[in-house]
Amino acid sequence: MNDSRLRVFGDNLDLIGPPAALRALATSLREAGAAVEVPIRNGAVAQERTEGPLAIELRGAPPTLHLTGADDALKEFWTALEAVAAETETAEPGAGAAPHRHVGPLVITGDAADPLAGLL
Repeated sequence: MNDSRLRVFGDNLDLIGPPAALRALATSLREAGAAVEVPIRNGAVAQERTEGPLAIELRGAPPTLHLTGADDALKEFWTALEAVAAETETAEPGAGAAPHRHVGPLVITGDAADPLAGLL
């Protein structure tokens, strides 16, 4: 299971995760065949390769984020996952808003590890 998770605020969707989880999700989706479903902490991300533009929608309970589109369209999503992961790793702690990218109705947000988590 991937350590990313979905947050839903009305019509707003947020896929949030630590850099390693976002990169792993991008790799799993990029390397998948015609269709794949990747479990995440509170649901799943399902992808189907089609001939159309990128479409993103939330379905079911637990929530499943469905992505469809041609490879060129899906690449926008995969690239955003990798970019947010990289930005999260280099962000200054406490520097304001977490690194994020908008892809259609979805926001991909980096979740930096708390450097003091293991010390308390």
